[in-house]
Amino acid sequence: MRSILPILSLLLLVQALPARGDQLADQQQSSGDATAVPNEAQQERKYQDCMSQAQSAPKQALKQAMAWEKEGGGDAARHCVASSYMGLKQYDDAAMELERIAETMPQVKAPIMAQLFGQAAQAWMQMDKPDRALADINQGLKVAKNNVDLLVFRATIYGNEEKYFEALDDLNAAYDLTSDRGTILVMRATAYRKLQQPDLAKDNIDLALKADPNDPDALLERGTQRAETGDKDGARPTG
Repeated sequence: MRSILPILSLLLLVQALPARGDQLADQQQSSGDATAVPNEAQQERKYQDCMSQAQSAPKQALKQAMAWEKEGGGDAARHCVASSYMGLKQYDDAAMELERIAETMPQVKAPIMAQLFGQAAQAWMQMDKPDRALADINQGLKVAKNNVDLLVFRATIYGNEEKYFEALDDLNAAYDLTSDRGTILVMRATAYRKLQQPDLAKDNIDLALKADPNDPDALLERGTQRAETGDKDGARPTG
C-alpha cells in the first residue's frame, strides 16, 4: 500500500514541545533551580537528530529517546521512541506509542492528533491488521473530520476489502476538500470499474490524465479499463 502520511517531524516539535519547555521552566523556578531550560532551537536540533537516527540506527535512537523522555523530552521524545520502533520493525510497539501520544494531547492540537492516529494506522497495516488501522483512522477523523489524508487512507483500506461504496464515500468527501485530486481520481476510477460502472470509471481516469498525462497509476488504470472492454491495442502503454 502506498504510504500516505508523512512523518510529522517539525510539526510535532513546534506545537508540542514548547508546552513541555514551559512546564519545565515553571518547575525549575518553583524549586529555585538556576539551570537554564534548553531553548527551542536546541530542542529542535535534538529532535531532528533523534528522528534521523531513528531511521539510520534505530536501536541506538530508541535508547537515546527513552533517556530523553525521562529527562522531560515530552511528546517530541516519545515520537522519536515511536519512530525508532518503526525503524526496528516493531510495528505494534510503534502503533501503541503513537496512540498514547495522540490520546494524551489536548483537543487544541487536533490536527496533530489526527496525523498521529494516521501514523499508528500505518504501523498496524504493516502488521496486516486493517481493523486496528481503521479504528485509529476513525479516531483521527473524530478530531479532524476534514483530514484528506485520513479519508484517502480509509478509502484505501475499504478498497482492499472490496468495500467500494464505502471507499467512494470517503473519496468523494476528500475530492471536495482538496485541489490535489490526481490520486483520488485514479482511486475513484478503480472503484467505479470494480462496481461495473465503466462510464464513470472512464470519466474519472480522463480527468486524472488531463491533469497529468504521464501519471503512471492513471495510465495503468486506463489500460486496465481498455483491456476489460476488449480494446487490447488501446490497453498497451503507448495506446
